[in-house]
Amino acid sequence: MKDRKLIYILTFSIIFFLGVSIYFIYNNYKNEEIRIKQQYELDELYLDLDSVSNVLNDKILTISQLGGDIDSLLILKENIELEKREFRSRAYAQINRLQGKVEGYRELLIAQDEEIEKLKKLNEQLYEENKEQKVEINNLNSTISNINRSNQKLEEQIEEAGRLELKDIQVKGIYRNGSEKLNSFKERSLSKINIEFKVLENSLSKIQVIGIYLIIMNPSGQVLYDISRGSGSFTFEKREMFYSIKDEILIDRSEMKYDLEYFKSEDLEKGTYEVIIYTNNYEIGRSEFIIK
Repeated sequence: MKDRKLIYILTFSIIFFLGVSIYFIYNNYKNEEIRIKQQYELDELYLDLDSVSNVLNDKILTISQLGGDIDSLLILKENIELEKREFRSRAYAQINRLQGKVEGYRELLIAQDEEIEKLKKLNEQLYEENKEQKVEINNLNSTISNINRSNQKLEEQIEEAGRLELKDIQVKGIYRNGSEKLNSFKERSLSKINIEFKVLENSLSKIQVIGIYLIIMNPSGQVLYDISRGSGSFTFEKREMFYSIKDEILIDRSEMKYDLEYFKSEDLEKGTYEVIIYTNNYEIGRSEFIIK
């Protein structure tokens, strides 16, 4: 009897422990199945959150390039990154709340798409307006340039028409005894050379005092030059030229008579001498005389 009781007790114990083991194995299996499912859902949510973050980055860049306000989006971006950092430590009970946030983020991104479209249309409109303004400005600049060129050309024509003209240029040799010879004279006892001329009337000339330069060139092509007698140099057409004497005359648009004197400081060789009269900008006139 005792042996049979012992057998019953052992059999019951084995069945009990076997049942408990099966229960724990089954329970662990279910828990693992739930954990795997939760992990899968968490992974899916994390990927959704990461996708929203990447799309938001693109929106921020696009809106910034279009000139829109991105301050609130930057704050949202920081919140999403914080959610991502804390995501893995959250419990399964928070999945529903996170799913709601993700959906909210998606709706916000859709709203940003609408804002981007508005900004694109506004930029296209501004581009068209700027293009029209540029065309108008270019046309205006072209018109102004044409007017300036016309004015410059007219000023050049007026300036050229207002240039001085000389007539009756006469070269006299003045001797020490006061006698004079016209255009051809001997070097002996010659004291000075006198150049007389008339400035013709010109209503377009500016009323002003101008400098004139007298150049006397000997038969060898050399300028009669004596710095003690007032000789010097001036710039004409970007090159330096030497003059024999310089003087200033008043131009008042009427016909006027002038004379210039060059005092001889050296022996003059025989031959034909050339006389040229300049202003700073152009040649006024020329003549010649002969030394016998």
